[in-house]
Order: sequence, then C-alpha cells, then structure tokens
Amino acid sequence: MYKVVQFDGNAAAMQTFLNDQEAEGYLFVQAVYMTTYKWRLVFRLAADGN
Repeated sequence: MYKVVQFDGNAAAMQTFLNDQEAEGYLFVQAVYMTTYKWRLVFRLAADGN
C-alpha cells in the first residue's frame, strides 16, 4: 500500500517529516519536485511486503 503526500517546506522540515513517517511505519520511496519548496512524497507501508 502506498501513501502520497504533498509537502511544502525546506529540506530540514522535510527530513523531520520523513523521520516522523518512518516512525509511523511508512518507508520513503520517492520525492517528485513540483515547484520551489513543493514536493509530492511517496511512501510505502513497511508491513506491506510489496
């Protein structure tokens, strides 16, 4: 199962957000650059096995 999140913020804020997501069981897969400081982040549920 995948989760896609639109993220607005700088690199430090993004790193904190990624760490929080990992703590909730979501593994970071991909960041898609949209515009300045806007990203679409893709996560995979760690327990999913896919």
